[in-house]
Amino acid sequence: MVDSKIQQAALTYVSTTQPLDPDQGWRREDVQLAFMAGMESLAIPRLLSLPEVARTLNVSASTIHDLVRHGELAFVHAGRGTERRHLTFSQDEVASFIKRHTQRDYAVSAPKTMRYGTRKRAHELAVERATSDQGSFMAQYEARRAAAKVKKK
Repeated sequence: MVDSKIQQAALTYVSTTQPLDPDQGWRREDVQLAFMAGMESLAIPRLLSLPEVARTLNVSASTIHDLVRHGELAFVHAGRGTERRHLTFSQDEVASFIKRHTQRDYAVSAPKTMRYGTRKRAHELAVERATSDQGSFMAQYEARRAAAKVKKK
């Protein structure tokens, strides 16, 4: 389908312009060169339809409508209607949208118990109590037993 559009555009271009060498007429290489020169000299690039932009951005058409509604994506109103607008988009606008919304997340090598405040969480306190010798359960138990023996005597 794309090849047929390119061929049709080349034929249209050839029919509306003069050959590079008028004495020899149009040759296959001349047509290709003339068509490429004509494509480069086009002042206005081709506008993309809504389904093409949706495929390019890999989203649905309703997402494109939402982006337009919220001003994230500029469009060209190609139709004459006011209720159902025919939206088309420039290639530069789509490329700009992609650049604006491209981001990179870096993995942060931080300790697992990273805290933002100064207070310790409950599980941090429990781990601290269990691992410390002075506040361990067995130390407290032995101290209570020794106190009970002294009290008994």
